Amino acid sequence: MKRTFLYLLVLSVGLGFWGMGCVGPQVRSGYDLGSYKLSVYWLAHEHRFRGKRRVPLFFGKLKMTRVSKRFARAIRMQGTGRLRDGTLVQYVRTCRYRGRFCLKVRVVNKQVFPMGVGAAGIALQPLRSVAADGRFRFGTSLYIPRLGKLIRRRGQRHDGCFVVHDRGGRIRGNRLDLFTGSHQIFRRYLRRRFPRYVRVYANHRHCTSHLAQIFKRMYAP
Repeated sequence: MKRTFLYLLVLSVGLGFWGMGCVGPQVRSGYDLGSYKLSVYWLAHEHRFRGKRRVPLFFGKLKMTRVSKRFARAIRMQGTGRLRDGTLVQYVRTCRYRGRFCLKVRVVNKQVFPMGVGAAGIALQPLRSVAADGRFRFGTSLYIPRLGKLIRRRGQRHDGCFVVHDRGGRIRGNRLDLFTGSHQIFRRYLRRRFPRYVRVYANHRHCTSHLAQIFKRMYAP
């Protein structure tokens, strides 16, 4: 009887944490996650990269075009790139073509996802979407007060609320990657005052619980 009681107690606690959508108590309302290292990423634009166009891009078995090695590396690093003709492509994996480096990509619907699509299948939003590791459910709201104080757009201060919309191969542990949309936006709003470490709160009352749901309804394909 005693063993059965302990088993049910452990099971109920485990299901409770699983239902919160994160490992451990990290998504309790207003929970202080501590200090996180912050980096940024954006949509890579082909016109910003010079060099001979020698790297093939493949969409399935179709060879779409060739791009410079620098731009191919940018697509791989940033996740999404815009070609010279306006086509949006999302990185899938590297490949080899006739003994040379190439990229496998998928074409993104730019009408639905004008700035690219995150791993959650949701349109990325500049200065709102962040990439985090698998401990965070997609749609988890994060309150980062320091960024809220630094970012000002159209004379208004940012509310400091961000949403987990993406993943990243190098984004593990206490690290977040903020999507800025473009290098120009990063330079305009954050470059000179960009903090390397920020304090992060999960599901803080300042960022209402319906924030993530709004994004899902608005941008889900």
